[in-house]
Amino acid sequence: MIRTDAKWGEYIDYDDKAKGKYYPLHSGQMDVYNSNTRFTAAIAGTGGGKTVLGPIWIIKKIQEIRKFSAKPILGMVVAPTYKVLQRATVPCLIDTFKGTALEGIYKEARNLYVLPDGGRIWCQGADNPGGLEGGQFDFVWLDEGGQVKYTVWIALQGRTGAKQAPILITTTPYGKNWLFTEFFQKWKLGDENYYVRQWSSFLNPIYPKAEYERAKSVMTKEKGAMRYDGEFMRMEGLVYPDISTTFVEMSQVEIESLIRSEGKFYGGLDFGWNDPFCALTGFLDKDDVLWVWFERYRSRCHIEEHSKYLPKFYNKTVKWFSEHQPELIAKLRKSGHKVRKAYKNIKMGIDAVNARILSGRLKIIKNKCPALVVETEMYCYPNDDETDEAEGDKPVGGNDHACDSLRYLVAGVNIRRAA
Repeated sequence: MIRTDAKWGEYIDYDDKAKGKYYPLHSGQMDVYNSNTRFTAAIAGTGGGKTVLGPIWIIKKIQEIRKFSAKPILGMVVAPTYKVLQRATVPCLIDTFKGTALEGIYKEARNLYVLPDGGRIWCQGADNPGGLEGGQFDFVWLDEGGQVKYTVWIALQGRTGAKQAPILITTTPYGKNWLFTEFFQKWKLGDENYYVRQWSSFLNPIYPKAEYERAKSVMTKEKGAMRYDGEFMRMEGLVYPDISTTFVEMSQVEIESLIRSEGKFYGGLDFGWNDPFCALTGFLDKDDVLWVWFERYRSRCHIEEHSKYLPKFYNKTVKWFSEHQPELIAKLRKSGHKVRKAYKNIKMGIDAVNARILSGRLKIIKNKCPALVVETEMYCYPNDDETDEAEGDKPVGGNDHACDSLRYLVAGVNIRRAA
């Protein structure tokens, strides 16, 4: 039996014959526990009691499923990295299940928790994208979800789609990334598939408010609000701080009208396999405004497949600029695409993008380029305490595949026009 504190909630009887365990839930945790939406997120300050909520939520979902089916459960637990999975997420799951009817065996070599009735909970790090592919799950718990890439969120929706199974995200916010644009904002706009509960660290009765106040006093307002209040803030040191001024929405009819007008087509390519492949296509109009209107952002897909989806026009050529991978470039050329090596000086490429942003000569069609929009809100320089002086002018890697494609695209356009 797993119980919550009667002061805040109710007793949760998982199995009348099971040994009892007692977990008090504060009001924020209780709201998440009681959520019945397809996608639920607990977004809170550090120490606010997010991770401990995950296994309790899983117990509730197993209880609900077993009311209608006796088949063994198939669930998934995901953490941003294998290290986080083994250090924090899995130990929390094991400790919570211990002494209950769900106490089973964790097979570390397979990253698998086996329940007493044969049910399975696969435990994966999001730094192993292949582990997220295949199968349909009854539930997914994504711990520290704000740290994973947008492609991970897409993959998890696919793994629960056939059963329309629930997903819980527990996390501290890490800037206005995909969790903000593709989850939080959908909830704010009234999408009934989403529910978000935010709270500060000190809502957890065992977290010292004095420590909350001390920690916030020694960091910036933005960092303190994210780390200790669970609030979404713009990341510090953004590479493109004014990129949101370029975002526009256009219908397909408006886009087709635009690209039929006088102008030229250019593209930026960043290759990847486990990391996403990203292709961006821009239309440079007669007024030197670059409209980024097409995006392909996919992992684990062969270049021949990508090639089929890249835009082609019977009367105009798309001139692509890509990172230097001769074999892949040769295959694209063989398929009829005009590709040349990109200009790769990072600082000068970033300066070129920012110059277009500030002059109003870059427009990104937001509804057609979701990955680019998400990445630019996370694309930042490292903090002074995170890197040495030599690396200080180089953006943090990880959320940069679409950003690299944009840099190749803009730098290529500028060099072409200057030639």
